[in-house]
Amino acid sequence: MDKIEFFAQVGKWVAVKKMKIDEHVQPIEVCRFLVSVHETLDRKIWEFLSDDFDLKALEKIAADICGAELTKKGWQIKGRLSEEKINQILAKLKSPTTSKAINQIVKSKRGKEIAKTFVTRKVLEILGYPIELESKQVEKYIDEKRLQE
Repeated sequence: MDKIEFFAQVGKWVAVKKMKIDEHVQPIEVCRFLVSVHETLDRKIWEFLSDDFDLKALEKIAADICGAELTKKGWQIKGRLSEEKINQILAKLKSPTTSKAINQIVKSKRGKEIAKTFVTRKVLEILGYPIELESKQVEKYIDEKRLQE
């Protein structure tokens, strides 16, 4: 029998995820499990980086790039999101103005690369373009697949 085990303990954070894989487990179920582990890791990666990076300030840079405002639902872009507006936002993301804003927050060269990655991910999130699978998506797909069988 195959298995996947993920165990982490850092300070008060403990994560344990286990899956036994037998001949009845479908590859998509393994996918769902791995996506769940990835979501946990992704959240924690940025949480651990928050000691070294002002993520709120970087998030604000991303929101400014998008022309977004903070609502109860999170960052929302004002007005209609047209193809032209998306192009303008992506151009701003790569602009010297954005680099300068990041440089004011992060001083080290390698740190700036991490900050740019965070800002890029946040801009894409605000635009509504997920870059990672979410367990909810996989779960809905599995449900849909079962209904079709």
